[in-house]
Amino acid sequence: MNWPINRAFRVASVSFISTALLLAATGCEDPNDLDVELPGTSPINTEFRDYRVNASTILQDSVETLNSDQVLVGRVTDARLGTTTAKALFNLRASADSLPHQFKDAKLDSVVVVSNFTDVTLVSGSSKPVHFDLYNLAAPLDDKKTYNAGVLNVSLGTVIGSDLVSSLTRTKKVEKPNGLKKLVKDPVTGIKGPGSVDSTTTTTEPDPTIRLVLHKDKVRNSEFAIRLFAALNDASFNQAKLTEIWKGLGIAPSSNHNESIVPLNRSSDSRVYVYFHATNTKTGAKNPVYVPQPFTIRLGNSYNSSDANAPRYYTQIATVLKAPFDQLTDGTKSIRLADSVAYMQSGLGLAARLTIPGLNALREQSALAINRAELIIPVVNSANTALFPTATQAFLYELNAKNRVLQRTVGISPVERVVQTNLANPNGQGNEALVTLNERDPNNKFYSVVITTYLQANLSNQLGEQAAALMLSPVLRRSYELSLKRGIIDAQNIKLRVYSSKLR
Repeated sequence: MNWPINRAFRVASVSFISTALLLAATGCEDPNDLDVELPGTSPINTEFRDYRVNASTILQDSVETLNSDQVLVGRVTDARLGTTTAKALFNLRASADSLPHQFKDAKLDSVVVVSNFTDVTLVSGSSKPVHFDLYNLAAPLDDKKTYNAGVLNVSLGTVIGSDLVSSLTRTKKVEKPNGLKKLVKDPVTGIKGPGSVDSTTTTTEPDPTIRLVLHKDKVRNSEFAIRLFAALNDASFNQAKLTEIWKGLGIAPSSNHNESIVPLNRSSDSRVYVYFHATNTKTGAKNPVYVPQPFTIRLGNSYNSSDANAPRYYTQIATVLKAPFDQLTDGTKSIRLADSVAYMQSGLGLAARLTIPGLNALREQSALAINRAELIIPVVNSANTALFPTATQAFLYELNAKNRVLQRTVGISPVERVVQTNLANPNGQGNEALVTLNERDPNNKFYSVVITTYLQANLSNQLGEQAAALMLSPVLRRSYELSLKRGIIDAQNIKLRVYSSKLR
């Protein structure tokens, strides 16, 4: 297609006409049919071309799990990749609840670890009960150290509860307004009619909560729970005494737990509940009565993510990788699979390494303007999506030859080089380009992202050190997000579609 453009405005007008170019290039007319030249103008030839993209699987250098939006606990085996085990480690914080020593004749009833969960990764279709072990960490998590999924040298310490079982199919009864008013009897006529109070209906709903009973009077005795309660029942109890007795909580799958990985999310219910009963003397009543009372010890994920008082916690994730994925323990390596797929998976740290052989040839072309560049990444349908949910988004990072993410300095701080959204400063941060999942039908899914601005900056060498490859990651690194979402990519059919104009 030849576009008449005054020489003084060739480059400035490219962005203005890019939409028209795209519409023309994707319409029914041949891009070369239009050839209109006016005096004082110079034509621009516009075309689009698909560039091949090579893909392989790599293992990211780290997966951030410190104080994430949820923790993972459990174990599952994927026939293709191997067995993944997840453990959660928490520092603990005493709550402001009333302590047993503030009552008379306090007696321990039970100690229960409670937390809400979200979508569970299940090996089978049935939600079998979890079997978890509880630990007293050998030492609290250090406030000055960095913890990520691969930090496995933190000792879980002493077992304080073995093979504790909790259902994943718990239900609860909920009272909901039904739009009616409760019937009341008229004191004069004796006839019942609608009153002023809303009527409710009792319904049964799922209760996505795990309850791990460490101690229950006359059912399960725990020496650790008894010692803990004795400390709570002492007037000198404080946070330092709690840390002395219980340095931190570890939750790990029992040896017989191989069916699921459970994500325990942020919730005010994520606590250790110490239930006791006592004689209530706090009210000054003349006739004190026995009352049931809980004291709670808070886990870090019971706090809001912005709460500076939240104690530290993180998830340990270890995967015994099967061949050929076991080669990825050398972080400088990548693998191309015989069935021409590439993997990316949050939590495990798998990512797709993308290289575009045609970029050098594109870079060598003079007077070339990129009107639009879109990366299109087909998704492979796999039975494994039943085990791990499909990632609905991803991000692009720039890598060096050793598969490490490149950095740039923004202000005075070093930041990782993640591809910025189109039209944003390609050397900035905070405007990450979102690679989104598209679904034309159940058998036709693909990720896509427009990277016009990034490609223009890349071809004109405005990004600093030249990246050896791009990394497709299902999560924004060093964010609070943690899951096991996966993307399986058709490595043979990835393409970079470029609409460009050659000035002449």
